[in-house]
Amino acid sequence: MSIVNASQKVQAFQADNAKVSTAGSPTLKANLIAQRPHRFRLRAGLFDFTGTELDLGSNDNLLWIWLKQQPDPAVYFVRHDQFESTAARIFIPVNIKWMIEATGLVYLDPTQRHEGPFKVGQNKLEVRTQLPNGLKRILIFDNRFGWVLEQHLKAPNGQLVASVLASKHRYYPRDGLSMPHRIKVRLLPGNENETQFQLDIPRFQFNNLMSNNPEMWKMPQPRGYKLIDLAKVKPQQTNYQSQSTLGPSARTANLPGYSQRNYEARFRGDASTIR
Repeated sequence: MSIVNASQKVQAFQADNAKVSTAGSPTLKANLIAQRPHRFRLRAGLFDFTGTELDLGSNDNLLWIWLKQQPDPAVYFVRHDQFESTAARIFIPVNIKWMIEATGLVYLDPTQRHEGPFKVGQNKLEVRTQLPNGLKRILIFDNRFGWVLEQHLKAPNGQLVASVLASKHRYYPRDGLSMPHRIKVRLLPGNENETQFQLDIPRFQFNNLMSNNPEMWKMPQPRGYKLIDLAKVKPQQTNYQSQSTLGPSARTANLPGYSQRNYEARFRGDASTIR
């Protein structure tokens, strides 16, 4: 628990020149920035000159998602304090806390009920946690270095809500923690509305954001796009859920190599080491 919770040293991070990939769609160039507890921004586009194609973000009050090519042209948003109690969870199955933890900043709350650790294969441990919102979280760790390799959220009926597979971990000695640099996300696995995408991050910068522009945390309002509060709509009022978030295919992405370099995954060492 103490090794995993070393991530609490990070109150903010930034990752530039990342790549977002999904099957059947072009790879997008992305920038990612986050600041605890609620601020998060992932913006991606094909090229610098084509503008933003995807904007997934959150400020102190709102969580939003906007896709330029969405059949229903709109910015979908919801207040944080309304997310758990409204139909917004049908359209966006995970909250902002989960999105931040998906990047590798996982926290094991000592006050919550945990089961395990259980051995689950060679050099792996599993811990199960009952979360306050009724979901169960399953974490798979590397038992040598404490890396979080997998994260799974299950509904009370046992249905899988979301999963994360993390790899290419690297250790940042100055910050005293390891982070994954390849993150594969599945939302609503096995569901007809399943969405999968992969995030490749070349390097993280911690606790010293390069941009202090207040516009960074402002919900976008692109011309020609409606603002739709997901807490006030019924599922049949929008076809947002029926579309794959980043592409038309729900199959596991068969991705061209963003980089043929293999990062050296080790607990100790220079985070700039590449082999």
